[in-house]
Amino acid sequence: MNRKFDFADARRKPWANTVITLVLGAILAAAALLVVGIIFVLISSVADSSNLEQASAIADSGTGGASPEESNGESGTDALNGANGASETNGSYSSENFSDYPPASPQTARLAFVGDIMAHDTQLAAARVSPGVYDFNYKFRYIAPYLQSADFTIGNLETTLVRQRYAGWPLFRSPASFADALVNAGFDMVTTGNNHSFDAGVDGVRSTIAILNEAGLPFTGTFLTPECRDEITVFEASGFTFAIVNMTMHKNAICLGEYNFMVKVIYLDLVEQSTIDYDLIRGTMARARALNTDFIIASPHIGIEYYGTMNRGPGHRWDSFDRSDTRWVNWMRTLQLFLDEGADMVLNHHPHTLLPAEFVYVSNDDGTVRRGFMAYSLANFVSGQRTQPRETSVVIYVDVARDAVGNAYISAASYVPIWVRQNDPTRAPRECFTVLPVTSTLRRAANGNTPDLRQQDIERMRIVHRDVTHMFSGEPIPLEQMAAEYPITRSRNREQFPGLLLWGTLPWR
Repeated sequence: MNRKFDFADARRKPWANTVITLVLGAILAAAALLVVGIIFVLISSVADSSNLEQASAIADSGTGGASPEESNGESGTDALNGANGASETNGSYSSENFSDYPPASPQTARLAFVGDIMAHDTQLAAARVSPGVYDFNYKFRYIAPYLQSADFTIGNLETTLVRQRYAGWPLFRSPASFADALVNAGFDMVTTGNNHSFDAGVDGVRSTIAILNEAGLPFTGTFLTPECRDEITVFEASGFTFAIVNMTMHKNAICLGEYNFMVKVIYLDLVEQSTIDYDLIRGTMARARALNTDFIIASPHIGIEYYGTMNRGPGHRWDSFDRSDTRWVNWMRTLQLFLDEGADMVLNHHPHTLLPAEFVYVSNDDGTVRRGFMAYSLANFVSGQRTQPRETSVVIYVDVARDAVGNAYISAASYVPIWVRQNDPTRAPRECFTVLPVTSTLRRAANGNTPDLRQQDIERMRIVHRDVTHMFSGEPIPLEQMAAEYPITRSRNREQFPGLLLWGTLPWR
């Protein structure tokens, strides 16, 4: 039997009143929530539309109209995003950025630079495995991982490559297998413009180029035709483009006549080095700038050999930079000129001894300031020279990156001390001339894993570590604080005088 709900009856039952109250309250609460939700959605929609229009206007003005995806979702204004185009606090980005497009990891690349790659008679003898057959791979087996870890590695090839009649100093002529070993070690390019470019004559320049091409090792600094001389070498690494120029202070007084175009010579006089070919440098750098690459690298081969250690020649004081010495003044002036003409990195070689590296801040004509990098002398990467410290050098790393709006800049630099070992007891009586990374080798020695090292070699590397870290880091780094590499933080303004530590000015020298 169906029964209708009787309100009058309900009023007579107290519990029914309670049920009715709860039901009505729930209905009213649901309705209220629905109304509030609709109002909130309407307000949010209007606000989002306004913010999107404002953000789009900012993005258009800061990134040339790029979409959020193209600009990593960041605006291009310093006011909103800081000097580098991003605003970050404790790892979280400002609400003024596009929260839907968090900035991606910055694009980066690492370049490695080393100094003079030489092949003295003793090195040739150590690499000879049979008549006419040479294997140089052993020299680089310990240092190869440090070269291969970079995105691009460059060194100065200070020898010619020929097919026969090999020799060391004073007229370097090395086998083609030397180029193969450099490729295997991790080199991506070599510079060939230096004072030994013509040790095997014009034919030696040609054979060096041919052998490098056969080995698949790019080069710059020597030229087969006058037209090639005017071209600027460009390479790419991890999405960055680099123009590189290489020239030498002289060509060992070798008269080439009509073939002088095969190398670029900076100084118009050999002995005093007092007359700089400004037109050559400015013209070459202007062509490099016109390419609009991300960076320009200058790799000159200039300076005073063995400066800071053994050179007691007239006109300058031993172990100090003397401004009365025309050669040293023009050395510094030439390096500065490359910076002034647009080079972002200047990596110098030729003196065979190590000098510091630093950042140099250069004022542009538009009032902005750019940070350049200067290495005054990379010393020998590998050679048969044993007089200290010519067997000591570094691998220099230069890291580059892009900011939020795509501008490329030098983000950091670091160095790894290296030392060339002459003797390996496991290969006796043959010598080896092996390039050793100092810190990892000392760690290996601490673990007793050093059948290839003599005790005097270990002691020498401890001294190398002390001296190199003092020169590059400002003070010696204790052995107990050894690291795989050390940051380069030294810097100065372009206008400041480059006061540099030298080997002979170290406190214990």
